[in-house]
Amino acid sequence: MLRAPRSRVSQLPKDRCPGITHPDKMPRQGHWPALSVVLILLWGHPRPTLACPHPCTCYVPSEVHCTFRSLASVPAGISKHVERINLGFNSIQALSETSFAGLTKLELLMIHGNDIPSIPDGALRDLSSLQVFKFSYNKLRVITAQTLQGLWSLMRLHIDHNKIEFIHPQAFNGLTSLRLLHLEGNMLHQLHPGTFSTLTFLDYFRLSTIRHLYLADNMIRTLPMGMLQNMPLLENLYLHGNPWSCDCEMKWFLEWDAKSKEHITKSVWRETFMEVVQPRC
Repeated sequence: MLRAPRSRVSQLPKDRCPGITHPDKMPRQGHWPALSVVLILLWGHPRPTLACPHPCTCYVPSEVHCTFRSLASVPAGISKHVERINLGFNSIQALSETSFAGLTKLELLMIHGNDIPSIPDGALRDLSSLQVFKFSYNKLRVITAQTLQGLWSLMRLHIDHNKIEFIHPQAFNGLTSLRLLHLEGNMLHQLHPGTFSTLTFLDYFRLSTIRHLYLADNMIRTLPMGMLQNMPLLENLYLHGNPWSCDCEMKWFLEWDAKSKEHITKSVWRETFMEVVQPRC
């Protein structure tokens, strides 16, 4: 069997290489100071804290609570890492296009109980993670095609008890996560057949993902034919408190009602609305 010759360096006499120290005899204490420095840099360095905008309260870094602060505008300096904001019950009278800019991690926004008459187009475009938006009890009058664009994760929308008179037919287009929509207590007179469509294909195929729809206490006299046919997932529908017109334009509704009883699990209009609406042709 062949044997590789031993390294000549290992056979050097100790007196010939006085500067060379055997690895097993090298001191190891010298490694600890360097390691300590690394650990301090990795773990000992203080983490940056998220600033809390004045005069709000931030119980945890991901939440901003600003209720009952007499605010006239959205406070500046909100961290882009915030996930929940409550601005309810203040005196905010306007939003700007940059009020919520960069808040891509925001999941809940509550701005109810203020005096806001409009939402600028694009003001919500960065809120791609928003799941709940509560805008109840404001003075909003119009929902344009761009008002809600960007809210691709939105599941619950509360815009009840405003002064909404008009909703653009494409206002909810693209909001395919939307499941609950509160519109009661507004000033709606009429609706487009595709108003609540969240998915549109080639301007022909329309579908709504909404399961719970609140339209009570508006000024609606009739519903457009085809509007509810585009809502196959609908479970709850609230229509009471409207001045319904009992004519042939609502005849289709009785037919839809007869077919939908197996799908609609709970509908306030069955006890109140159907007693009033009896189309006479």
